[in-house]
Amino acid sequence: MNNSNAAISPDEAGFRKLINRRMIVLRALLVTSGVVRDPVIILTFLNSLSRAAMMFAINETARTASDGMGWSVVLLVVSAITMLACGYLTRVRVHRLIVRVKEAMRLRMSRALLRANIDFLLSSSHGQVFSAMTSEVDEVSGAIINVIESIEAVVIVCIAVPYLFWISPSAALVTSGAMVLGGLGYLIFDRPARKEMVITSRARAEFCDRVSDMLAGWKEVRLRDTRRHAIEVETQRVIQKFGASANRAEELYSMSTAFGQAAVVLMLCFVVVVVPLLPGGNTAVMFQILTVLFLTSGPIELLFNAFPRMSRAENAYFRIQVVEAELLRMQSPGLQGEIVPRGSFQSLELRNVMATVSEAGNRDSDPFVLGPVNLTFKPGETIFICGGNGSGKTTLLGLITGLRNPDSGEILLDGASMDPETKAGFRELFSGVFSGFHLFDRTFGMTDQEVSLLKERIAELKLSDRVSLHEDRFSTLTLSAGQRRRLALAVALAESRPIIILDEFAADQDPANRAYFYDVLVPELAASGQLVIAVTHDDHQFGKCDRLIKMEAGKIVSDEPQSRGTLAKTP
Repeated sequence: MNNSNAAISPDEAGFRKLINRRMIVLRALLVTSGVVRDPVIILTFLNSLSRAAMMFAINETARTASDGMGWSVVLLVVSAITMLACGYLTRVRVHRLIVRVKEAMRLRMSRALLRANIDFLLSSSHGQVFSAMTSEVDEVSGAIINVIESIEAVVIVCIAVPYLFWISPSAALVTSGAMVLGGLGYLIFDRPARKEMVITSRARAEFCDRVSDMLAGWKEVRLRDTRRHAIEVETQRVIQKFGASANRAEELYSMSTAFGQAAVVLMLCFVVVVVPLLPGGNTAVMFQILTVLFLTSGPIELLFNAFPRMSRAENAYFRIQVVEAELLRMQSPGLQGEIVPRGSFQSLELRNVMATVSEAGNRDSDPFVLGPVNLTFKPGETIFICGGNGSGKTTLLGLITGLRNPDSGEILLDGASMDPETKAGFRELFSGVFSGFHLFDRTFGMTDQEVSLLKERIAELKLSDRVSLHEDRFSTLTLSAGQRRRLALAVALAESRPIIILDEFAADQDPANRAYFYDVLVPELAASGQLVIAVTHDDHQFGKCDRLIKMEAGKIVSDEPQSRGTLAKTP
C-alpha cells in the first residue's frame, strides 16, 4: 500500500508548512484587508508595464538612432512619465492602506479587549497584549509595501525574462538562474531566522511587562534598593536578550539578502564579460541586455529584500492571532449590542454561590474557594463587610457585581436568575470605588447631567482647590492617595446607580473626611434608596450600617443586623 504521508521528508513538510503560513498571511494582507479592491493594484500593474515599456523603448531608440526620432522616443517619454506618476500615486495609496490596516487591526483588538472577561484580564500577559497591539501590528501592516513591491517585481520579471530570451537566450538563462540562487539563499537562512524572531517577540513582550512594573510600582521600587537593582538587572537581561536575538535574525537575513545581491552582480558580470564572447554577441546586444538588467535589477533586489520582511510579518501576524483567539475565546456574553441600564431593582440574591480562585501562574498551589454564599440585598440598605486579609471580601464583591462568574449557584435579580446574556445589563446597576481602582483622565461615557453632578460632588468632597473639569477632562490626576480615592468616589456618586460598591474607601482618609463618609454620605445614599455595600475595617463604625457581614477563609461566618446610628461594641 502506498502511504503518501510516509514519503514526505521533514524538510518537505517544513517547506509545505512555510508556504501554507505565508499564503495565510498574504491572504490577510491582500484580501481580508481589502488591498485587492484598492486602486493601488491597478497603479502597481501600470507602473510595472510602464517600466517594461521603457526597457523596450530605450533599446528601440538606441537601435534606430541613425534613422532619427521615431515612435520609440514617444513611447519612451510616455512610459517614463507614466512610471513616475504611477510610482508617486502608488506610494501615497500604500501609505494610506498601511494606516487603514493599522486602524482596523487595533480597533478590532480594542473592541475585543473591552469585552474580555475578568479571567483574561487577570491571567493574560499585559506585555504580550500591548506588544501585539503596537509593534506586531506595525510589523504586519508595514509588510503591505513589500507585497506591492513584490507584485511589481514579479510583473516586470514575467515581461523581462521572455524579452531577454528574444535578445539573448544565454542571458535569460543566467538571469533565471540568478533568481533561483537568490530564492535558495532565502530558504537556507529563513528557518533559523524565524526561530530568532520568535525569541525577539517574546523578549519584546517581557520588556513591556518590565516597563509596566517600573511605572506602576515606582513607590515599591524606591523603597528598597535591592528591588530596584534586581529589576534593573532583569530589565537589562531582557533588553540584551531582545538585542541578541534581533541581531542574529538580522545577520541571517543579511546573508540571504547577500545571496540575492550576489546573483545580480553575477548577472552583470556575465553580460559584460561573457556575452561579447558568445556567437552573435556584440556591443549592441550587450547594451540591450544591460538596459533590461538595470531596469529590472532594482525590482528583483526589492523582491529578495521582501522575503525577510514577510517572515517578520508572518511571525507578528501569528502572534497577533494567538492574542486575538484568546480574546475571542474569553469574551463576556451580552456585550455585543447596546445595553440599556436598569433604573431600579427590588432584590438582589446570591443563592448557593461558589467560586474558585487560582493563583495566577502557579498551578501547584491550592486554589482559594469562596462559598457557598447565600445573601439577599434590598434597596436602601447599608451593608458593611469585614474580615481579615484573604478572607474573600474582594472576590465576593466581584461576584455581587457580576464582574466574576460563579462556578456554581445562582445570582437572582428580582427573582430572575442572571444568565451570561443578561449579566451585562445587570452590571449597569453598579457604580463603585474598588481597592485597585483606576482613574480615567476623562469623563468617558458620562452624560451632561452626570458631569454637572460630578462638579458638585467634587466641591462637596473638598477637591475643588486641587482638581477641576475642563470640558470632559480633569485638570490633573496628580493627587494624594486620599484625594484620588475621593475623586473616584465623586465619579461613582455622579453616576447615581442603584447600587454603590465601596472597597475600604475610608482607609486613605483623614478623620474629617472619614467622619463625613460614615456620618453624612452613607446615610444620605441609603435615604435616597441606594444600596450601599462597603468593605471596612473600622470596627468602631460597624453600628452605622443595617447589616454587618463577617468573612473568614472564604466563608460568611455571620450576617447580623445592626442598629444604624449606634456604635457597636468593640470586642
